Amino acid sequence: MKRHFRNIFLPVFITLFIIALGLPGVLSARPIVLKLGTKMPSDNPEGRAFQKFADLVKELTNGEVKVNVYPLEQLGKGTTQIDNVMLGTQDMYAEGSVYFSRFEKNFRIANIPYLFRDYDHFKAVMTGPIGKQMHANLIKKNLRVLNDKRNFRRGPYRVLCAKRPILSLDDVETMKMRIHPSDVYIAAWRHLGATTTIIPWTETYLAMKQNVVEAVASPISLVYSMKFTEVAPHVTVTRDYPQDIVIVMNNRKFNSLSKAHQQALLDAATGAGDYATSMIFDATEKSIRKMKKQHGAKFYEIDLTPFQNKMKDYFYELERKEFISAGLIDKILNTK
Repeated sequence: MKRHFRNIFLPVFITLFIIALGLPGVLSARPIVLKLGTKMPSDNPEGRAFQKFADLVKELTNGEVKVNVYPLEQLGKGTTQIDNVMLGTQDMYAEGSVYFSRFEKNFRIANIPYLFRDYDHFKAVMTGPIGKQMHANLIKKNLRVLNDKRNFRRGPYRVLCAKRPILSLDDVETMKMRIHPSDVYIAAWRHLGATTTIIPWTETYLAMKQNVVEAVASPISLVYSMKFTEVAPHVTVTRDYPQDIVIVMNNRKFNSLSKAHQQALLDAATGAGDYATSMIFDATEKSIRKMKKQHGAKFYEIDLTPFQNKMKDYFYELERKEFISAGLIDKILNTK
């Protein structure tokens, strides 16, 4: 009976003892699993970039960390997911930085038209002292930006699709423009001279076809899929505000990881940003060729300096209203 007992249980005891000593090769440790929520479908450029992030994390950690991506708001609406990340019931959420402005109001600068000369100016601000302070303030709310190099572009730039050529600031005067329900954006375009009308995004094509409005601002990446150039074939590159994506993680969860795993997440976020930006520029060039060939669309690059100059009074008005912090505008405008 004793021999039978030893034959059955002794190998089990030995195995458990070896595991307790931490000797490698007996049983592989289970990977750390992180949940990343997004609102984008998995098959569009952003969705593929989020999967690229997950693939890079797995590669850089030798499978020790695994990221599961949940697209199409499977984990809830944006504000719900952000709250869950802050509380720690969800690990990560990816969206435009302005979505985090209720925790750090200066993230609102990303949506102020013509505040930035170009994307390089925006990136210099967001990776310099201003952006670093904003990121640090977000950490105080238990939210950490992983891609702090801010290289994950959305758009990748904005344009104005119009029924007539828009070649200068003068052409904006009295322009009937579809706009989304944003007080800041509406006031900005009215400041530039446009007549604005709030119209749902999905109804914009018909509104332009019926001459309810004559122009719509849009990321260039969405123009072809929305068929805007069928009814508004004049496309002016406006770059009115930059658009980028941040991957934000629960800070306590981030700090619970090893330094090597933390660095892997940061490197993967940067790699995913490079991948997404390259992919969306390639897709944009293809869609432009299609719009030119199929719709006879014409594209214009114009001097945006008059737009930027006219907006300065509006920028300072936002400061006076405490929409953003006092003194921020001068710091941004003086950033090289």
